[in-house]
Amino acid sequence: MKKKKVLFLGATGRVGPGILEEYEKNYKQHYDLIIGSRRKIKIKGYKTVKIDFSKISSLKRAMKNIDIVLNLAAESNPLATFQEILNPNIVGAYNVFEAAKQAKVQRVIYASSVHAIRGYPLGKKIKENHSPKPSGFYGASKVFGESLCYIYSNNHNLSCLAIRIGAYVSNDLRKKVCLTRENFDYIISQRDLAQLIHKCITAPKSVKYGILSGSSNNKKLYMNLTETKKLVGYKPKDDAYEFCKSVRKN
Repeated sequence: MKKKKVLFLGATGRVGPGILEEYEKNYKQHYDLIIGSRRKIKIKGYKTVKIDFSKISSLKRAMKNIDIVLNLAAESNPLATFQEILNPNIVGAYNVFEAAKQAKVQRVIYASSVHAIRGYPLGKKIKENHSPKPSGFYGASKVFGESLCYIYSNNHNLSCLAIRIGAYVSNDLRKKVCLTRENFDYIISQRDLAQLIHKCITAPKSVKYGILSGSSNNKKLYMNLTETKKLVGYKPKDDAYEFCKSVRKN
């Protein structure tokens, strides 16, 4: 069977390197990743393409013969001002969806954020269908992206899965996070996020839309995982309370 081609946008950001590491170890045999970036880059072992995110035509060219777009490209500072998030998170998100529609891509996997719902207090388990309560302009931009996800799925038959990524912890930052963070309710580990992305990529074509909880299986959960597990078969392996307990002991 011909391997699917996945265009990975935002691979050089905070999350990208860990996802590539897990891809090399566990998922490379399933599909090919092509790296799309705002600047000209070289990553050993990968085809890379420079993209102007301000132009739908540039994105559309990059999506030629692409099956799935993984969009992690964004301004990721939760404290960013509206002006700082306007082009990358609002205009850029729209351009990616519109280009994907025009290029007849099968699915877009959109990196939303726990900040889309961070207005809810800790201790409340948030379900995927709860109304968004963003914590700021960054969170609001992710709510906008989730809305685009629904529009393009419902109106244009573009499969779209939005992952509300929690507090991402790469393998190399695990010790630092465990020693400095006060709550672990919505942490997601490197291998769990990579697995969730993999499940979104390989989900059947019949899966047309979903808002997914990007969290490890933590003892205390801020985001309910029931629907995410059911929709794409996600099986998180980590509990941040457990691995941080062992880190703090050492």
